[in-house]
Amino acid sequence: MLETIMARMRGRRSIAVGALFLLAVLASALGACSSGSSLREPASPGPYGVGIAHMTFTRASSTTGLPRVLDTVIWYPVDDEGNGEPVADAPPATKGAPFPVVLFSHGSGGEPDHASYLTEHLASWGFVVVAPAHPGNTQQDGNCDVECLADSFINRGPDVIFTLDQVLALKDDESQSLGAIIDAERTAVTGFSFGGMTAVRAAPEGRFDAIAGLAPAAPEALIEIGRALDVPILVAAGGGDIAVPSDQVQRFYEALPGGIPRYYLYFPRATHTSFQNECQEGCELSQERAHELINRYVTAFLEAYVIRDGRYLRYLEQGEPPDVELRAGGTAR
Repeated sequence: MLETIMARMRGRRSIAVGALFLLAVLASALGACSSGSSLREPASPGPYGVGIAHMTFTRASSTTGLPRVLDTVIWYPVDDEGNGEPVADAPPATKGAPFPVVLFSHGSGGEPDHASYLTEHLASWGFVVVAPAHPGNTQQDGNCDVECLADSFINRGPDVIFTLDQVLALKDDESQSLGAIIDAERTAVTGFSFGGMTAVRAAPEGRFDAIAGLAPAAPEALIEIGRALDVPILVAAGGGDIAVPSDQVQRFYEALPGGIPRYYLYFPRATHTSFQNECQEGCELSQERAHELINRYVTAFLEAYVIRDGRYLRYLEQGEPPDVELRAGGTAR
């Protein structure tokens, strides 16, 4: 019966958050009654191996109309766990499919794989993680001046939505094995820094079930957009982050609507680059510990609100001082 209810709800993007949360609680209760097995720790690797594919999508620039080539990296679940490293173009997993799609937007001057500790981890948990490069604002492009940043600001959101559409269209292409495992009804958007801002700005398109922003750039400029959000959101900040001060991220969090599940992760000893693969300055919080915690909370958040397994809400109830403090608000408090 629960499976039937969930199947019906997946086709209704306008479902109220309160009803979604109620379903999560119901799933949690039924799961507790029907099984004595313990939950998999969300910081640990998931039950799948990880495949990796590269695809190129091209759209017209929103500013110039010229071709905008999106070199995209896709991590996805595979049946064979392999040696722990992503396997290029490996056959996708069949057990457990279809899998939700998670978009990831990189930071300014970054690359799609600059947070692979997280994107690979999510793929091992049964997510298809899709990360487009934002042309003109990647590491390969070099320094991005004010004009370049303004152009990227306009183009990044459409990049994300276009990439999502292209990936979902793989379902209609019998030559694309990835298409067969994609769940078009369960999606999320994530990002780091400029990519975190991109994730928030793309959310009002109504295409995503949840948002996770890691040190989202210019958070106070996102407050008006934030006030209109109607899906669960998690934002994270570092106490040693100079580029995106944590007090600004906190003000953005506090301005979010009271009716949506919302989470604020504060890492007192983290810097801006703690959220990338390699912490590059003032790394008081070890890289390994930062990644462990980010993987734990983001995975639990997506399991709760995209997979809709309410049992994972328990991991969103408290932080782990002194390394991370957690604030929660909205329906799921």
